[in-house]
Amino acid sequence: MPVDIMKRFVPKKWSAMPFFRQMDELEGIPVINLHMWFDKKLKNVDHLCFSRSPLLSVYADMSTTCKEYYDEEKSMLELVFAPCSPIAGGNVNWIKKSNEEIIEATMGELARLFPTEIAADGSKAKLLKYAVVKVPRSVYAAIPGRNKYRPSQETPIPNFSLCGCYTSQKYLGSMEGAILAGKLAAEVISDRAAGQPTKGIKPVMDDVIAKCKTFEPKEPAGLKGSDDFAITFGAGDVMGSKGEKELAVNDPAQMEEPTGVAEPAMA
Repeated sequence: MPVDIMKRFVPKKWSAMPFFRQMDELEGIPVINLHMWFDKKLKNVDHLCFSRSPLLSVYADMSTTCKEYYDEEKSMLELVFAPCSPIAGGNVNWIKKSNEEIIEATMGELARLFPTEIAADGSKAKLLKYAVVKVPRSVYAAIPGRNKYRPSQETPIPNFSLCGCYTSQKYLGSMEGAILAGKLAAEVISDRAAGQPTKGIKPVMDDVIAKCKTFEPKEPAGLKGSDDFAITFGAGDVMGSKGEKELAVNDPAQMEEPTGVAEPAMA
């Protein structure tokens, strides 16, 4: 469960506790995942690769790296399109952009990175189909000073432990972080069940404690959005016009344009 969703479920009785209030300092950032099928096999390596592009952080040719997509004649690229918002270091709100605009920008970047194989106008490897999966509230923004606000898996509440990549462990928000957090949460539970000492609760910062003195307990906000909309639960979605309208109502910050920054021309 992403930290933004977790914050919506904190009970009123716990809401003024410093341990839970520190999560206000963590905010999920948008991420876009792209799935792109081409008509020919591209040169690749059997690995996840980091990109030199300011828009495409990592990518892999799934037709080589994953047996479910294995194909000797055609490539299927999966890419992480990020940063795609100002809080993550970008200068364009790509969540608000159409799928066509995102793919156009991606093809331009791929043409720049792989000029012998891909052209922005499609004159080389041709794009057969694509899927754009938007995750408006993904991992927390790993901006300076956030690590100290990540809560421990052990909490002040008996029989209640936290896990999730936003909790305190050595990795940033990631699959690896989520797995390690789950192991650490299981360790807390097993130690308590066995009557053994736990590692303890991570101390809360003084600035959070000070804010709690004037904080009024409040009822949990709960989920916002329809039950059949994956983004309601912090997941990703191939959004159509209905999804975009729902996102604009339930999380309007996602549809705002950056202020004071000129958008670059499309490729």
